[in-house]
Amino acid sequence: MLGFLRPAEGCTVDQEDGTPWPVDGMDAPNTLFVRRRIACGDLVEAERPVEASASAQTEGEQLIVPEGEAPEIEQPDGATETKTPPRSRRSNGEK
Repeated sequence: MLGFLRPAEGCTVDQEDGTPWPVDGMDAPNTLFVRRRIACGDLVEAERPVEASASAQTEGEQLIVPEGEAPEIEQPDGATETKTPPRSRRSNGEK
């Protein structure tokens, strides 16, 4: 990906498949076609729009757990804890 690009001011740019490039911009694939549009000035880098719905949902919620207070995680019935063996004891698998 080349980044988030939008058409330059006053330009209408078609994508490779013939559909118009969104005025608000989109993630651009790294293709010769897109690089040519950038070189001639038809496409310019743009700021990625911030989604209001995601930020509005988390504004009133406190997401950080205070220090010293770890949340309790309940294990389902019959579940057991497993321990990861030390790195040196892991096998590399069959070759």
